[in-house]
Amino acid sequence: MRALTLLGALALAATAPASAQESGWQFTLQPYLMLPTMNGKAAVAGIDADVNVGARDVFQNLNIGFLGYAEAAKGHFAFGVDFNYMNLDANADDSRVQANVAQTAVQPMLFYRVTEQLELLGGIRYNNIYLKLSSDAPAIDGRDRTKDWVDPILGFRFNSGLDRSVNFGLLANVGGFGVGSDLAIQVRPMLNFRVGSGITIDAGYQFVYMDYESGAGTDRFAYDVLTTGPIVGVTFRF
Repeated sequence: MRALTLLGALALAATAPASAQESGWQFTLQPYLMLPTMNGKAAVAGIDADVNVGARDVFQNLNIGFLGYAEAAKGHFAFGVDFNYMNLDANADDSRVQANVAQTAVQPMLFYRVTEQLELLGGIRYNNIYLKLSSDAPAIDGRDRTKDWVDPILGFRFNSGLDRSVNFGLLANVGGFGVGSDLAIQVRPMLNFRVGSGITIDAGYQFVYMDYESGAGTDRFAYDVLTTGPIVGVTFRF
């Protein structure tokens, strides 16, 4: 909800770019799409299931998804929020135990500019995972659980202009540290192509790995999944 509120506030700010420039603030809005491939394992109520969906199966398996980024920056500091939501059936049709996965991630980050090209970042990633199993076995079919946790994250953002109209960017962070996930990694290289004043078309690739486990026996919940895939989006800066 806070991420959506921030998105709305920044959208309203776009109607007054002159005042934003006068105050020294810079704002960024970036809606984007991802074509995910997921591989790994998950467990609900102590029952393990493979999580395996290829990029060519996404359109068949994806139920709904929304991804977006918003940022406000001034001077050496910037504050951004990345919001991801995906709901998909994450198994091949021949799996003995199939899983439906609804994954929400809200990632607020504080950036500090060290050089013109390099920023350090610190923040948190709120994760909410809903897993529901389906199977021919009555003892397994319909088992579901929702789990949420918070991972601290540390990393950097690098930007470099390749020419006047193309920019290369890299966002990378690592987190969890046993506070939430045992390990959480995000790497996102991007190319930004300028198509107008303050507008770019973006293309890149994202790698997200999460290894989280809690409980034991029939209370065991686990999510050990690598999600990768190409990203396309559009960025508005004002």
